[in-house]
Amino acid sequence: MENNVKAKRRVIAILSTVIALCVIIGIVLLILHIRNNTDGRSLVGTDTTENYLNQQQSSETEAETEAPKPEFEISEAGVLTAYNGDNETVVIPDNVISIGADAFGASPRVDAITTVKLGKSVEDIDVQAFVSLTKLENVEVPEENGNFMFTDGVLIKADNSVFFCMPSIVKADYDMFNIFYDVISDNIDVETTASLVSGRMIANIEIKNSDNDGSWDGKHYLICNMFKTYGYSKNFDTPYSDEGFNDAPRHIAYEFEEGVVYSNRDLCGSGDTWIFTKDDIVKTEIITPRLIEDIPEVYNYSVIVFMRGENGALNYIRTPRKYLSIGGELDGLGYMTSPDEFAKEEGYIKVENGNIVYYPEKTFTARDLGYDEDYVIKYLIKGTDLSVEEYFIQQSQRFESAK
Repeated sequence: MENNVKAKRRVIAILSTVIALCVIIGIVLLILHIRNNTDGRSLVGTDTTENYLNQQQSSETEAETEAPKPEFEISEAGVLTAYNGDNETVVIPDNVISIGADAFGASPRVDAITTVKLGKSVEDIDVQAFVSLTKLENVEVPEENGNFMFTDGVLIKADNSVFFCMPSIVKADYDMFNIFYDVISDNIDVETTASLVSGRMIANIEIKNSDNDGSWDGKHYLICNMFKTYGYSKNFDTPYSDEGFNDAPRHIAYEFEEGVVYSNRDLCGSGDTWIFTKDDIVKTEIITPRLIEDIPEVYNYSVIVFMRGENGALNYIRTPRKYLSIGGELDGLGYMTSPDEFAKEEGYIKVENGNIVYYPEKTFTARDLGYDEDYVIKYLIKGTDLSVEEYFIQQSQRFESAK
């Protein structure tokens, strides 16, 4: 009898062990099954099945709330704050009264937008509304909208308070002030204060009617009070006027790879340039002080002129004053010390640590430019008893060669 009891106990122990092993195996298989069906989420440790279900519900809720953005985001006041569409031609809805700053920058194809069609109700456009539209060519204005007109690549507000120059017409050596004279000034006949805008460049200008005596072609002249770009504003204590062009600074402004150039310079010898980058404003004198006839050394001072190069580069030409043609004449060439002296340099610039760094690519001597011994005989010592050698010795004793 005792043996039977022990046998039963042994069987029960074995069965208990088997059941326990089956339970353990079942739990392990369940965990593996859950892992394979939870996108990599683990339910072991602090996570539970309840937590997993909550996570699934939360993800579904987030997916439901992340609805696509509307094509146009328009405030209750009728301000277009963002265009999220991907059309190359953007048709502004008729309920838009104003277009806000950088309203098109959110578009996934902002670099492809070429045309904007204004709605009939648009009354105001921020000066930086089109700042991201680098390929914009055309702004269509419906007949019902009497607030704007578009002509020759320029969008003009009816009260002549804002002029938007399209990027498509700002090319190579053609800047927004050129556009004013060639396009805008033919369409206005008023004296006014306005904003002249091209891309990220904004100039606050006064437009004056010119008392033209026939010495130049302009119907108007400009006074520039402020120039703004990259968030920097340059206010001029003495506003720059280009009246007459001959002795007054001429405004020049254009974009390049690293920033924006604004300069004012006259055709005879003085002016300044400001280079605006994302980080700084750099100023440099681009033309030497006016010449003094009894100080010939002034003719050796270099004149530096910037111009927009290919692929967004900012190129420069450095030329001693005596080799710079003013009005078609080289009135300082008589101070040449040798046909082999420095006469011209070409290259490009970079703005580094707040400074302009020049990278020359080509250098020319006077001889390279055609000012050789034959030129000296024909133009510089004609009617004298000097030989070419004596002439250059004399000039070298008077002052140093150009550098």
